[in-house]
Amino acid sequence: MKHAYIILAIAFAACRQNETATFPDEGAIYFFEQEDSGYGTMLAAAEKNFSFAILDDTVTRAEGKVNVRLLGKVSGEPRAFRARVVPDSTTAIEGTHYRLHDGILAPGELESYLPLTLYRAPDLKQAAVNIYLEIVPTEDLAVGLTHGQFFMLHVGDFFMKPATWTMYVDQYFGTYCDNKYKFIIDVLGITEYPMTRGNVPPVDGSYTPPQMQGFQYALVTAYEQYRKTNPPIWVDDNAEPKVEIKFKP
Repeated sequence: MKHAYIILAIAFAACRQNETATFPDEGAIYFFEQEDSGYGTMLAAAEKNFSFAILDDTVTRAEGKVNVRLLGKVSGEPRAFRARVVPDSTTAIEGTHYRLHDGILAPGELESYLPLTLYRAPDLKQAAVNIYLEIVPTEDLAVGLTHGQFFMLHVGDFFMKPATWTMYVDQYFGTYCDNKYKFIIDVLGITEYPMTRGNVPPVDGSYTPPQMQGFQYALVTAYEQYRKTNPPIWVDDNAEPKVEIKFKP
């Protein structure tokens, strides 16, 4: 899988070099979700999770977003873009689990997102559903990169590993499990963990290694306090032998 993503990254770079010559003046749009390769680079992602479990129990609907990017020249006018749901690869039911909306690329912008309304259907507690999306052309925008034409969104109502929990997050929080993720949310109130690494300035919305170390210390302390009056939290409630969660790698 990593080799496939590396190939996509190379293809992406090659296309970026030729985007002016390859795509029409009106521009083209493609899905632009990324994930950490684990080796200090960001690669194209073809899927991601959305979990209602991280939201308050009273929330019955939420906005889902799939990021997109423009190939070609920016415009001084808003431009509409659109996707369709691919039925053969989609298990979600329109009107029960989701509604799909058109997106708008704002004037002067290179990036936007495709909006969906997601519904907290009762069956999402048992299993996630899939929404497989395909970018289609509009009068304003053509279809962009081939590998960015499709995207899979998984929607559930139980804890699901976020895309920002990478091998670098493992260094501070230890290996991911659903019970640990719930405890982290309860203590820190944070559901995503994008990291800024290397000799670069901090990026808005991401965390530096010193910040992650501070989170780790807070979690270790909170769990020690929790255990004084509570039973262990297990990595897997149903596994034997049971293994207790920890926040040190």
